[in-house]
Amino acid sequence: MADIPGLIAGLAICPDVVTPAADEQMLHRAIANLVGIPSAERSVGNNSLWIAIDQMGVRSFLGDLITLTEDDIMNLQARPTRAVAHPPPIPIMWKRKTVIVIAACHHYA
Repeated sequence: MADIPGLIAGLAICPDVVTPAADEQMLHRAIANLVGIPSAERSVGNNSLWIAIDQMGVRSFLGDLITLTEDDIMNLQARPTRAVAHPPPIPIMWKRKTVIVIAACHHYA
């Protein structure tokens, strides 16, 4: 089981000093460390959750991801792309973990 409070604290959330690059890095760290999608899967571009997040226009953690509601996340579906013509359905555990990450961030911020 991941140490969610420790990992959230490690994201160094401080809106006064977070640069756009750091905010994007926080998104990648949250998805990799808390949801459990390795960097290799995200960089290849064939991960259905990562495709759906990208298609929604989520590019940063504080600016985009934490503004999503539970319904937004639970209704995520990856649309077909040129690279992935038939994306697999997003596993419910990834969706639930993403909801937990956002809830924990709101709680600890």
